[in-house]
Order: sequence, then structure tokens, then C-alpha cells
Amino acid sequence: MTTESDPAVTRVTVVLDRADDWHKWLFIRKDTAQKNELWQYVNPAMKAADLPLLIAPPEPQLSDHNNDATSIADLTAAQQKLFQWEYERWERKDIDFRRQKKAMAKFNSEIGKTIAAKHLYLIENKDTPYDRLTTLKKHLAPSDATRKRDLIARYKAIQLPPRGKKIEEWLRSWVEVTNMCISAEVPETTGSRAQEDFLVVCRTIDPEYRTSVLRATIDLEEAGNAIPSVDDYVSNFTAYLKRVQPLSTGLSSHPQRPKAFTNAIGQRKLDAALAADPELRDRVKKVLGTWRAKQQGGGGGSIVMDDGNPPTRPTANILQYTAQDLEQFSPDADTHHDGRASRRSSQDEDAS
Repeated sequence: MTTESDPAVTRVTVVLDRADDWHKWLFIRKDTAQKNELWQYVNPAMKAADLPLLIAPPEPQLSDHNNDATSIADLTAAQQKLFQWEYERWERKDIDFRRQKKAMAKFNSEIGKTIAAKHLYLIENKDTPYDRLTTLKKHLAPSDATRKRDLIARYKAIQLPPRGKKIEEWLRSWVEVTNMCISAEVPETTGSRAQEDFLVVCRTIDPEYRTSVLRATIDLEEAGNAIPSVDDYVSNFTAYLKRVQPLSTGLSSHPQRPKAFTNAIGQRKLDAALAADPELRDRVKKVLGTWRAKQQGGGGGSIVMDDGNPPTRPTANILQYTAQDLEQFSPDADTHHDGRASRRSSQDEDAS
């Protein structure tokens, strides 16, 4: 994949390198050609003899109305009016022709710019977009049988449940692969088979969703109504997972903190609290000193002050939990949640 710069938009394009790239590459080239009404002139699926030619429209002549006319003054009023209408019509057609001719030259260049350098030799002596497309198709496009075998293998692969948090990528693959299979008329995706296969796999992710939607699908079929497409099911299931399982599926829209995140405000509060409580500051320094000594000795370990995730404990007293978490690295630490209170109680007893 690469990007192309456009005055209006930056878009992603496909570089034709292998047979696997052919259909995606051709889709983008077809989209460009259709935008400029050129596809009927360059379609590589057509025979050259069956293609229309992009030729300049013939300019109207005075002799079309009067063989002896050398200027418009030699025409009658009616002939002049008709000639004027024909000439204005020709001007519009000529403008369109020049626009298409310019677009055709740009399209021809685009073909050369979007194929791998190792394939440029194939089109070195091909001057027209049609000749270039047919040559590339001959050498790089997979046969129908090969493509169907590849699509069947890919379709079987997406029927396996996704692992870890790759659900979003797996859902996109369902739309991509099934659309290609339907386009190639792969039997496994005819009718509603693809929808049913998708819902069966959904069972491993959320059995409740699969059961309810499959039941609704059966009701639609029995009533003779059209059932949603795979695209519709994937979109619906994605929205459902984002709502009920956002974190476990990796589909959460909640922004995550970057690894280099620093909480400046929290640090200032911590510094102020430690300055106001010398006893707590001494405890933190002691534990940090022990931990650093272990690090220098190769003991490993790390302190995670904030991993960006919501707190899992019922309260969020950062100072108390910071000290508590740090003390676990100290082998001789004798303090607990209520360490300060216990030590103060013993001090009070000694004083009495």
C-alpha cells in the first residue's frame, strides 16, 4: 500500500506487485477511469475490436447547409440559425473531448506509476491504457479457477474465531472476503449461507447475540423477506460489541494514554503531600532506595505508577496506595495499610 497526494484529498492506492494485488489494483484504476468516463475505452475485459474509439467530434461545416457557401452570410436566416446551433453543440462536445483526452493521458501515466518497478518492462512499448491493462492482466491477473480456490481458502480461514483482541480486523475481513466471494460467484457464499456462517462463528464470541439474531434471521426467511447482508450483520455486531464488551474485544472507543504520558498535576500534588508529611516521605524514600538497590543488583522488577487503566480498587487514595505498592519491593518492610496508625498507637502507649 502507498499514498497518493491530491489537491483535494490524500488517498491510499495499491501497487500492483503480485497476482494477489490484481483485483484491488484494477478496482482503483477502474474507479479513476469511470470518474472521467473513460472505462468504456480501456476495459481490459473487452476485445479491442469491440471498444469504442475516443475521437474528436467533427466540426460543422458551412457546406453541410450550402455547397457553395464560403461564409455564414451565404446561408439563409434559417440555415444560419441551424448552423449556429450545431456549432455551439460542437463546441461543448469538443471541450468534453479535450478533457477526456487529457484525462486519458493522465490515466495512462497512472498505470505506470502504480505497478512494481520490476514489472515496468511489460509496458515499455505499450502506449495506450488499454494495451497496458491487457498486458498486465495477461501476466499478473490470476485465473478464475485460481482466484476461486484462494477465496475459498480465505473464506474458510475467517470462519475460525479470532484470537486475542484482533476482533476488529477479523470483522473487516468478513466484509472484504465475502464481497469478493460473491463477486466471483463462489458457491459457499450464495444465498444466505455467508450470513449463517457468520452468525455461527459469533457464537464463540457472544452466544446470546448469535442466538437472538439467528432466530430473527430464520423468521425473516420463513416469512419470505430479504435478510440483511453480511455487511449489515458485521456492522450491527461491531456496534453491539463496542457497547457490551469494549475492553475485552479491543473495540473500545475510550482513548488510551500513550506510554510517555506524565501526570504533571498528580506529580505536583504528590510532591506537596510528601512535603507536608515527613513520615510518609521517609517511608517512600526507604522503599525506593531498596528497590533501586535491587535494580542495580540485577533483581529486575518495575514500578507502575499509572498504566492508564481505570482503578480497580474501591478507593483511590494515591498517596496511601503508592506507599503500599512500593513497600512490596522491600523485604524488610513491616508496614501495612494501617501501618502509620499502628506505629502511632505504640508511640502513644510508650508515652503513657
